[in-house]
Amino acid sequence: MIRPLSLRRVIVVLGVVASLLVGVLSIEVAAALTAAAAPPPAPPMSLSALQDALAAQQARGDDLEAQLAEMNDLTAALEAALAGTSDHISTQGKTAKQLENELKAAQSKLAKLQGLLAKAEARLAALRQAATSAGSGGSGSAKATPKPASGGGTSGGGGSTTSMSLTLSLSGGGVRVDWSACSVSGFAGYAVVRSLDSEIHYPPEDRDTEVAHITSASTTVATDGAAPTGRLTYKVYCLILHDHETSVAGSSAAKQIQVP
Repeated sequence: MIRPLSLRRVIVVLGVVASLLVGVLSIEVAAALTAAAAPPPAPPMSLSALQDALAAQQARGDDLEAQLAEMNDLTAALEAALAGTSDHISTQGKTAKQLENELKAAQSKLAKLQGLLAKAEARLAALRQAATSAGSGGSGSAKATPKPASGGGTSGGGGSTTSMSLTLSLSGGGVRVDWSACSVSGFAGYAVVRSLDSEIHYPPEDRDTEVAHITSASTTVATDGAAPTGRLTYKVYCLILHDHETSVAGSSAAKQIQVP
């Protein structure tokens, strides 16, 4: 008969042996699982294949490096353009109101210049018309006995001698202008000038208009059918041709009339 102490020892020994067996089995199972999870062994590569792969990677790296350098150049160019634009805006940065005011000032100056140019063209046209009329009429067309006119050598109306009478009247919605004949040597024509103010000149200046140019010495009447309303000033100039130049030999007194 086995004693209780000996039975206990047998059970302990059997438990230790069972634990060892379980540990061994656990190690084998873990090794099997590790082997199953490990990647398959890489196939062997030759030295030439490795060199080709390395060369390909180096070429790719060079290509990437070139692209990176190009991107750096583009970035630098963009930064320079942005800097130039910023400088231009800072130096030329005017408000829209300032630009509008400058544009209005330029337009005003242009309008004044166009007005002066129009006046100059009108004076030039009057001088050309006077020269053409004088050339077609010819000198010596007056039938009266020629006599020298005082102030005949002066051009313009300021210093000429008054030698003709002048009468103004309303007629048919316009102004009828009558004057006395001017008998001078080298007669070139009559110039009837209307002014919107009291100052009147020949050749016409600002606010002056030549309403009639007559080359016949015997014709001493003209009608200003385009006379505007208001108080108007009229004057008749006697023109002569001397050395191929038209000048004022005499004039009437300036007279005014109210046009309704």
